[in-house]
This record gives sequence, structure tokens and C-alpha cells, in this order.
Amino acid sequence: MLSIQGLEVRYGAIQALRRIDLELAAGEIVAVIGSNGAGKTTLLQSILGLVRPDKGVITFDGKPITQLSASRTANLGISLVPEGREVFGTLTVLENLRLGLKNKIGSTSKEQFERELASIYERFPRLYERRDQQAMTLSGGEQQMLVLSRAMISKPKLLLLDEPSLGLAPIIVSDIFASIQELAKGGTAVLLVEQMAHKALSIASRGYVIDNGRVAFQGKSSDLLQDQRMIKAYLGVH
Repeated sequence: MLSIQGLEVRYGAIQALRRIDLELAAGEIVAVIGSNGAGKTTLLQSILGLVRPDKGVITFDGKPITQLSASRTANLGISLVPEGREVFGTLTVLENLRLGLKNKIGSTSKEQFERELASIYERFPRLYERRDQQAMTLSGGEQQMLVLSRAMISKPKLLLLDEPSLGLAPIIVSDIFASIQELAKGGTAVLLVEQMAHKALSIASRGYVIDNGRVAFQGKSSDLLQDQRMIKAYLGVH
């Protein structure tokens, strides 16, 4: 579904990504791990069209998207859950969820929306309890649930996740990761950028480790979890 070949990105004199190759199939969860500043967020932004690559080709569903804008990639079925829980604070939970369908206006009936809404409320009962509250009044974990649900309600083909566990309690992280797995079972491809390497690899089929803009390691998650170099560099604490 997603293929990246020879991706390079520069910010002036700084080279953020160096010949990145990556593959992702429908219904697959692939983890991208690495330290702060390694280039993980730049990778996601390049796929979505927020950053224009200097070199390389990004293909989605067999079509090149390297030069497309973020609005056009979103229309193709690519959604990003950015780091930082970007909710629309003065809007209610329900209004935030409705905005998740902004790229599907005219193609989603009221009945379809209600079905998706019921599914989200079943997955995250707290969002139902707070459906009429302003998003700014939610806790950090609830806001992350809302941002994830807002991306999920449009049934994306590809979901890009940037540090979904950041600053959350372990029980909330478990809920978020269970939802990611459920989404992938429905056929959505998930590219998961995460600093909690062990947690990310535990739900992913494969992983890529980015170091200084390059892919330093890649392989099956089960293999990476046993790799002594990985354990020393990234998995010592989890």
C-alpha cells in the first residue's frame, strides 16, 4: 500500500532524512522508533505532504504522491495523528469528531456517521460521557482518545501516528494501543512513530529504527526485540 524509496529531506544545510526505504501493507502495523531529532516526524510529514522531499519517491496505492499537498493526500485516505494532541479546544467532543469527516463531505450519510460514532463511543466510553464538553476541558489521555478517534472516524486507508503514548498513564496507553490493533484488523495500514520502542514493537509486525536520518535497523519485530544491539541502544528500559 505504501512504498518509500530513497527519501531525502533537507532543512537548509541540515539533512533530516537520508535515503529512507520503507514498505507498509494494508492491515499492517509498522513501528518507526529512534531518539528525538532522528527524523521520525519528518518522515510522517513527508508522507502526508506537509514537507516536500528533496529526493526519492513515495507511492500510495500504486500512485506517486511525493509532490502532492497535504489536502490531496488526505483525500486519498491518509490521516495523521500529530504529536501534541491537537484538539479544537473550544469545540465539543462531538463537534471534534464531526470534523474528522471533513474530507468525506457528501460521501458519508448521517446513518453512517452515527454507526461510526457508536463504535467510537463503545471503544472509548469516556468520550461518550464527555460528548458535550469542550475538548479543552478533557484530560491529556482523553484528548489523545479524541484525536485518535477523529482520525479513525473517516476510515483512513493509512493512519500515521506520531508519539501517541507521549505523557500518558500506562492504562491509557494500553487502551490506545489496543485501538490501533483493532483498526489494523479492519484493513487500515498503520505507521506508528513511537519512543516506547518495546511497546510499539509488541503490536507491530515489523520495525524500522531511524538514527541520524538513516535506517539503522529494520526487520520483524520479534527479531528486533531479541537483537542485542537493539536491546542495548533502545530496549534497555521499557
